[in-house]
Amino acid sequence: MDEENYVLESPTNIYTITKVLGGTDSFNLYLCQVGTGQQFILKIATSVAENGVLDREAVLLGDMREEATRLEEEYARVTQDPNKALNYQLCFWELVESFISSTQGNRRVNILGYPAVDDLSTLVPVGHITSRDCVRVDPKTSAWMLGKLLKLLVFLHSQNISLGPHVTGENILIERHEHYVIVFDLTGAVFHSEGIPQEIAREEISQAAREVIYVLGGDPDMGVLPKDEQDADGRYANYVLGLARGGECDAKEAHAKFYELVRSLWPREYWPFTSHPLN
Repeated sequence: MDEENYVLESPTNIYTITKVLGGTDSFNLYLCQVGTGQQFILKIATSVAENGVLDREAVLLGDMREEATRLEEEYARVTQDPNKALNYQLCFWELVESFISSTQGNRRVNILGYPAVDDLSTLVPVGHITSRDCVRVDPKTSAWMLGKLLKLLVFLHSQNISLGPHVTGENILIERHEHYVIVFDLTGAVFHSEGIPQEIAREEISQAAREVIYVLGGDPDMGVLPKDEQDADGRYANYVLGLARGGECDAKEAHAKFYELVRSLWPREYWPFTSHPLN
Protein backbone atom coordinates (compact mmCIF):
# COMPACT_ATOMS: atom_id res chain seq x y z
CA MET A 1 0.00 0.00 0.00
CA ASP A 2 2.97 2.31 -0.44
CA GLU A 3 2.07 3.49 -3.92
CA GLU A 4 0.09 6.61 -4.70
CA ASN A 5 -3.36 6.24 -6.28
CA TYR A 6 -3.96 3.03 -4.35
CA VAL A 7 -7.65 2.69 -3.50
CA LEU A 8 -8.81 1.47 -0.09
CA GLU A 9 -12.45 0.74 0.57
CA SER A 10 -14.00 1.13 4.01
CA PRO A 11 -17.49 0.12 5.17
CA THR A 12 -18.73 3.63 4.27
CA ASN A 13 -16.39 5.15 1.69
CA ILE A 14 -13.64 4.74 -0.89
CA TYR A 15 -10.30 6.44 -0.23
CA THR A 16 -7.67 7.14 -2.86
CA ILE A 17 -4.09 7.49 -1.59
CA THR A 18 -2.56 10.68 -3.00
CA LYS A 19 0.68 10.93 -1.03
CA VAL A 20 2.85 8.85 1.27
CA LEU A 21 3.53 10.89 4.43
CA GLY A 22 5.72 8.54 6.44
CA GLY A 23 5.17 6.49 9.54
CA THR A 24 6.45 4.93 12.75
CA ASP A 25 7.03 1.41 14.02
CA SER A 26 3.32 1.24 14.83
CA PHE A 27 1.60 2.85 11.83
CA ASN A 28 2.03 4.25 8.33
CA LEU A 29 0.61 7.59 7.22
CA TYR A 30 -0.95 8.68 3.94
CA LEU A 31 -2.78 11.66 2.54
CA CYS A 32 -5.97 10.49 0.86
CA GLN A 33 -9.17 11.83 -0.59
CA VAL A 34 -12.70 10.73 -1.45
CA GLY A 35 -14.68 11.29 -4.64
CA THR A 36 -15.68 14.82 -3.65
CA GLY A 37 -12.03 15.80 -3.38
CA GLN A 38 -12.16 16.18 0.40
CA GLN A 39 -8.83 15.28 1.99
CA PHE A 40 -8.11 13.07 4.97
CA ILE A 41 -5.20 11.48 6.79
CA LEU A 42 -5.17 7.69 6.61
CA LYS A 43 -3.34 5.83 9.37
CA ILE A 44 -2.88 2.08 9.09
CA ALA A 45 -1.26 -0.20 11.64
CA THR A 46 2.01 -1.76 10.49
CA SER A 47 0.79 -5.15 11.68
CA VAL A 48 -2.15 -6.76 13.45
CA ALA A 49 -0.08 -6.64 16.63
CA GLU A 50 -0.13 -2.82 16.41
CA ASN A 51 -3.91 -2.54 15.95
CA GLY A 52 -4.32 -1.66 19.61
CA VAL A 53 -2.30 1.55 19.17
CA LEU A 54 -4.78 2.92 16.63
CA ASP A 55 -7.76 1.46 18.45
CA ARG A 56 -6.72 3.37 21.56
CA GLU A 57 -6.22 6.56 19.56
CA ALA A 58 -9.69 6.18 18.02
CA VAL A 59 -11.31 5.88 21.45
CA LEU A 60 -9.34 8.86 22.74
CA LEU A 61 -10.28 11.09 19.80
CA GLY A 62 -13.93 10.11 20.13
CA ASP A 63 -13.96 10.89 23.85
CA MET A 64 -12.18 14.22 23.28
CA ARG A 65 -14.64 15.25 20.57
CA GLU A 66 -17.59 14.34 22.81
CA GLU A 67 -16.18 16.37 25.72
CA ALA A 68 -15.35 19.34 23.49
CA THR A 69 -18.93 19.34 22.21
CA ARG A 70 -20.33 19.14 25.75
CA LEU A 71 -18.17 22.03 26.93
CA GLU A 72 -19.14 24.10 23.89
CA GLU A 73 -22.84 23.59 24.56
CA GLU A 74 -22.37 24.46 28.22
CA TYR A 75 -20.40 27.60 27.32
CA ALA A 76 -23.07 28.68 24.82
CA ARG A 77 -25.75 28.48 27.52
CA VAL A 78 -23.67 30.67 29.84
CA THR A 79 -22.49 33.30 27.35
CA GLN A 80 -25.57 33.37 25.08
CA ASP A 81 -23.33 35.01 22.48
CA PRO A 82 -23.15 33.21 19.10
CA ASN A 83 -19.89 35.01 18.28
CA LYS A 84 -18.04 33.45 21.21
CA ALA A 85 -16.89 29.84 21.29
CA LEU A 86 -14.29 27.68 23.03
CA ASN A 87 -13.36 25.78 19.83
CA TYR A 88 -11.44 23.06 21.63
CA GLN A 89 -12.32 20.73 18.74
CA LEU A 90 -9.99 22.75 16.50
CA CYS A 91 -6.99 21.56 18.54
CA PHE A 92 -7.11 17.95 17.35
CA TRP A 93 -8.21 15.71 14.49
CA GLU A 94 -11.76 14.55 13.91
CA LEU A 95 -12.05 10.76 13.79
CA VAL A 96 -14.03 10.17 10.60
CA GLU A 97 -14.05 6.39 10.91
CA SER A 98 -12.01 3.50 12.27
CA PHE A 99 -12.20 0.01 10.80
CA ILE A 100 -10.40 -3.28 10.27
CA SER A 101 -9.37 -3.71 6.62
CA SER A 102 -9.73 -7.28 5.37
CA THR A 103 -7.79 -6.38 2.21
CA GLN A 104 -4.86 -5.16 4.33
CA GLY A 105 -4.32 -8.23 6.46
CA ASN A 106 -6.93 -7.26 9.06
CA ARG A 107 -4.95 -4.20 10.12
CA ARG A 108 -6.77 -1.28 11.74
CA VAL A 109 -7.24 1.92 9.76
CA ASN A 110 -8.07 5.33 11.22
CA ILE A 111 -9.35 8.07 8.91
CA LEU A 112 -8.71 11.52 10.33
CA GLY A 113 -10.15 14.81 9.11
CA TYR A 114 -9.82 18.49 9.86
CA PRO A 115 -12.98 20.13 8.44
CA ALA A 116 -11.73 23.69 9.03
CA VAL A 117 -9.05 23.26 6.35
CA ASP A 118 -9.68 22.22 2.74
CA ASP A 119 -6.04 21.64 1.79
CA LEU A 120 -4.34 19.59 4.51
CA SER A 121 -0.93 20.33 3.01
CA THR A 122 -1.23 23.83 4.50
CA LEU A 123 -0.85 22.25 7.96
CA VAL A 124 2.91 22.17 8.51
CA PRO A 125 5.11 21.17 11.47
CA VAL A 126 6.15 24.22 13.44
CA GLY A 127 9.70 22.88 13.53
CA HIS A 128 9.97 23.25 9.75
CA ILE A 129 9.75 27.04 10.02
CA THR A 130 13.34 27.24 11.20
CA SER A 131 14.77 23.93 9.93
CA ARG A 132 13.43 24.04 6.35
CA ASP A 133 12.21 27.57 5.67
CA CYS A 134 15.19 29.06 7.53
CA VAL A 135 13.12 31.88 9.01
CA ARG A 136 12.03 32.90 12.50
CA VAL A 137 8.70 34.40 13.52
CA ASP A 138 8.10 37.68 15.32
CA PRO A 139 6.75 37.79 18.91
CA LYS A 140 3.17 38.56 17.87
CA THR A 141 3.10 35.51 15.57
CA SER A 142 4.59 33.32 18.30
CA ALA A 143 1.90 34.56 20.69
CA TRP A 144 -0.98 32.96 18.83
CA MET A 145 1.04 29.75 18.52
CA LEU A 146 1.86 29.48 22.21
CA GLY A 147 -1.58 30.68 23.26
CA LYS A 148 -3.26 27.88 21.34
CA LEU A 149 -0.78 25.29 22.55
CA LEU A 150 -1.54 26.28 26.13
CA LYS A 151 -5.27 26.15 25.33
CA LEU A 152 -4.83 22.58 24.08
CA LEU A 153 -3.01 21.64 27.28
CA VAL A 154 -5.79 23.25 29.36
CA PHE A 155 -8.31 21.01 27.62
CA LEU A 156 -6.23 17.81 27.72
CA HIS A 157 -5.12 18.21 31.31
CA SER A 158 -8.70 18.91 32.41
CA GLN A 159 -9.51 15.48 30.96
CA ASN A 160 -6.54 13.90 32.80
CA ILE A 161 -4.70 13.36 29.49
CA SER A 162 -1.03 14.13 28.91
CA LEU A 163 0.59 14.13 25.49
CA GLY A 164 3.45 11.87 26.49
CA PRO A 165 6.59 12.39 24.38
CA HIS A 166 4.82 14.23 21.57
CA VAL A 167 5.09 17.95 22.44
CA THR A 168 7.65 18.46 19.68
CA GLY A 169 8.15 20.71 16.68
CA GLU A 170 7.49 17.78 14.34
CA ASN A 171 4.19 16.92 16.02
CA ILE A 172 2.78 20.45 16.38
CA LEU A 173 1.09 21.57 13.16
CA ILE A 174 0.14 25.14 12.30
CA GLU A 175 -1.97 26.74 9.57
CA ARG A 176 -0.42 30.12 8.87
CA HIS A 177 -3.43 32.11 7.66
CA GLU A 178 -6.26 30.99 9.94
CA HIS A 179 -3.97 30.43 12.95
CA TYR A 180 -4.93 26.83 13.60
CA VAL A 181 -2.60 24.87 15.87
CA ILE A 182 -3.12 21.13 16.32
CA VAL A 183 -1.22 18.09 17.56
CA PHE A 184 -0.62 15.63 14.74
CA ASP A 185 -0.19 12.35 16.61
CA LEU A 186 -1.95 11.35 19.82
CA THR A 187 -0.92 7.67 19.93
CA GLY A 188 1.52 8.43 22.77
CA ALA A 189 -1.05 10.24 24.93
CA VAL A 190 -1.46 8.96 28.49
CA PHE A 191 -4.58 8.90 30.68
CA HIS A 192 -3.97 9.60 34.38
CA SER A 193 -6.82 8.23 36.47
CA GLU A 194 -5.90 10.37 39.50
CA GLY A 195 -5.25 13.59 37.60
CA ILE A 196 -2.21 15.01 35.83
CA PRO A 197 0.86 14.93 38.11
CA GLN A 198 2.27 18.43 38.60
CA GLU A 199 5.66 17.53 37.18
CA ILE A 200 4.15 16.12 33.99
CA ALA A 201 2.04 19.27 33.57
CA ARG A 202 5.12 21.40 34.19
CA GLU A 203 7.13 19.44 31.62
CA GLU A 204 4.47 19.74 28.91
CA ILE A 205 4.02 23.49 29.47
CA SER A 206 7.80 23.85 29.40
CA GLN A 207 8.14 21.84 26.20
CA ALA A 208 5.44 23.88 24.45
CA ALA A 209 7.31 27.07 25.37
CA ARG A 210 10.63 25.59 24.22
CA GLU A 211 9.21 24.83 20.77
CA VAL A 212 7.96 28.40 20.48
CA ILE A 213 11.34 29.74 21.56
CA TYR A 214 12.96 27.73 18.76
CA VAL A 215 10.56 29.17 16.19
CA LEU A 216 11.34 32.65 17.53
CA GLY A 217 14.96 31.95 16.62
CA GLY A 218 16.00 31.57 20.24
CA ASP A 219 17.75 28.96 22.34
CA PRO A 220 15.81 27.71 25.39
CA ASP A 221 18.88 26.02 26.87
CA MET A 222 20.92 29.23 26.75
CA GLY A 223 17.87 31.28 27.76
CA VAL A 224 18.17 33.75 24.90
CA LEU A 225 15.78 35.22 22.32
CA PRO A 226 16.46 37.69 19.48
CA LYS A 227 15.74 41.30 20.38
CA ASP A 228 12.55 42.62 18.81
CA GLU A 229 10.93 46.06 18.94
CA GLN A 230 7.55 44.39 19.55
CA ASP A 231 8.90 43.40 22.96
CA ALA A 232 11.02 46.43 23.77
CA ASP A 233 11.02 45.92 27.55
CA GLY A 234 11.53 42.14 27.30
CA ARG A 235 8.47 41.20 29.35
CA TYR A 236 7.19 38.77 26.73
CA ALA A 237 10.59 37.10 26.31
CA ASN A 238 11.03 36.80 30.07
CA TYR A 239 7.67 35.12 30.55
CA VAL A 240 8.13 32.62 27.71
CA LEU A 241 11.66 31.79 28.91
CA GLY A 242 10.23 31.35 32.40
CA LEU A 243 7.70 28.84 31.10
CA ALA A 244 10.49 26.97 29.34
CA ARG A 245 12.40 26.78 32.63
CA GLY A 246 9.40 25.13 34.29
CA GLY A 247 7.89 28.20 35.91
CA GLU A 248 4.30 26.96 35.68
CA CYS A 249 2.73 23.61 36.57
CA ASP A 250 -0.93 24.46 35.86
CA ALA A 251 -1.91 24.91 32.21
CA LYS A 252 -5.04 26.90 33.04
CA GLU A 253 -3.10 29.39 35.15
CA ALA A 254 -0.30 29.60 32.57
CA HIS A 255 -2.85 30.26 29.81
CA ALA A 256 -4.59 33.00 31.83
CA LYS A 257 -1.32 34.71 32.79
CA PHE A 258 -0.04 34.47 29.24
CA TYR A 259 -3.04 36.23 27.74
CA GLU A 260 -3.09 38.82 30.50
CA LEU A 261 0.48 39.68 29.48
CA VAL A 262 -0.20 39.57 25.73
CA ARG A 263 -3.21 41.89 26.01
CA SER A 264 -1.19 44.35 28.09
CA LEU A 265 1.47 44.46 25.37
CA TRP A 266 -0.44 44.51 22.08
CA PRO A 267 -3.91 45.39 20.72
CA ARG A 268 -6.36 42.54 20.38
CA GLU A 269 -6.33 42.12 16.60
CA TYR A 270 -5.62 39.64 13.85
CA TRP A 271 -1.88 39.44 13.25
CA PRO A 272 -0.72 37.71 10.04
CA PHE A 273 2.05 35.13 10.07
CA THR A 274 5.18 37.27 10.01
CA SER A 275 8.75 35.99 9.68
CA HIS A 276 12.31 37.24 9.31
CA PRO A 277 15.46 35.58 7.95
CA LEU A 278 17.07 33.26 10.46
CA ASN A 279 20.57 34.44 11.23
